[in-house]
Amino acid sequence: MNRRINIRGMGFLLLLLAVSTVAKAQSYQPYKSGIIAYHGYSFPIIPGTDEWKSISHTQRVASLQLPADTLQSISTARLLETCLYYPFNIDIFALDDQIYSFNRVKEQFNGYAELYQRTDFVQQLMNLYSARNVALRNQMEIGYEKGRYATDYCILEFLFTDATLLASDTQIVQIATILYGKKEQKTQCSYGNINKVVIALAIGRCLQRDNAFSDYQGTTLQTFLQTGKLTNVDDLDYIYIKARNL
Repeated sequence: MNRRINIRGMGFLLLLLAVSTVAKAQSYQPYKSGIIAYHGYSFPIIPGTDEWKSISHTQRVASLQLPADTLQSISTARLLETCLYYPFNIDIFALDDQIYSFNRVKEQFNGYAELYQRTDFVQQLMNLYSARNVALRNQMEIGYEKGRYATDYCILEFLFTDATLLASDTQIVQIATILYGKKEQKTQCSYGNINKVVIALAIGRCLQRDNAFSDYQGTTLQTFLQTGKLTNVDDLDYIYIKARNL
């Protein structure tokens, strides 16, 4: 299947790599200013360092896998942060078909596999996403960190496209409400990437389980919810109107 390279996504990818070449920290810290504390696993190699440059892509992926004892002992909250800052998450934005890219990234990192087995994964995801302040991005002085913060939201929203399928019936409406609220806040704060399609997919999968689409006419919405492929842009408005009226 032909999947086009996402030029804008590749530009952001190059920016991340370029900035990370300056970092020579001994431990992995996504935010060099310390404005966001990182509590996840400290990856042994860091993009942009001499060690990173000296090994192949396959070796990089292998070196980033979590050791077995870490997988067993790490808390779900720390594991979620680890997955949020997995260095190859940037590959998600390299193609137009970002749902496909997200699934490929998940398959290559054992942290994701472990995360999806945790019974408290969905609750921890809701907690972290809710705790993040959308407006904080506008208070950041470093351009790279502004982009990093916006990307954090995007990765969490990609996680919600699966988490909605794993959530309990008591969580799905709450998840849809949280996602819709964040989308509105991001619009007001002029985020470069609001991630509207991904947020709509996550909300739609929630509301589908709540039988909210009984009045829908046509088949494109079902295709979107099953595959993540949007063929009718009107479906986004339909989903968001449903979410706004919750």
